[in-house]
Amino acid sequence: MLSIAIPSSSLINERDEKIKVFKVGLIARAAAIFRVDEIIIYPDPILDETDYIVDILNYLETPQYLRKQLFPLKKSLKYAGLLPPLSIPSHRSKHLKVGEIREGVVRHVAPDGTRWVDVGIDALAPLETDEKKGARVTVRICSKKPLQVEEAKPQEYWGYRVKKLRMEELVRRKNLVVTSRKCEVVRPPAIRRDVTLVFGNPEEGVFDIAKRLGIKMEAECWNVVPNQGTRTMRLEEAIFAALSLVNFADHWGGLR
Repeated sequence: MLSIAIPSSSLINERDEKIKVFKVGLIARAAAIFRVDEIIIYPDPILDETDYIVDILNYLETPQYLRKQLFPLKKSLKYAGLLPPLSIPSHRSKHLKVGEIREGVVRHVAPDGTRWVDVGIDALAPLETDEKKGARVTVRICSKKPLQVEEAKPQEYWGYRVKKLRMEELVRRKNLVVTSRKCEVVRPPAIRRDVTLVFGNPEEGVFDIAKRLGIKMEAECWNVVPNQGTRTMRLEEAIFAALSLVNFADHWGGLR
């Protein structure tokens, strides 16, 4: 599983709301392009915008036809609609095709326990599931007239999950990798896909944040941009750089 972890202070240098949203959108795009399974937000008390970042990441990962059902109007999403779509396989059009797998949301639970699912068209489909009202489900379209669906598991990349995790919990993860220009340049044999890549904020590296929080962090450390030509690297740039290396090694080396 490929995970990335960013602090709640990731946007500490930004004041303009549109730029803040844009930067979270870049992180979401990087995660989608390189097939990240999980994005972790770890709280940093110097600036805790955990919920703000989580809202935007979840909104972007959700198919457009389900967003009105799952996301009430809120300040954090004021500009999220301006961001380009992720265009991942789960973001289907409203035109159903028999046999395709798509996302739905449980809209109604009948007295007999039948769940009625919205898959992006006017009609609802019955579904045998234990999920509660408002839950997202992944289904296969069995027929269009009448509309029939069944639960299914996609074989292709389907999107990322968003998770909140305290740094105390994060440091106990296996295969933890910190990214920093202060580290040794990572060599291809060491690059693998089953990792949690941890990033700092624009002002502090991961080890600096951990030290400030009084947390002992022991992890591999990768410098993913040797000989960088700029004094600093933006968070979203570091994420793209690290994930591109992982993707390249995974593709050509067969690493997992």
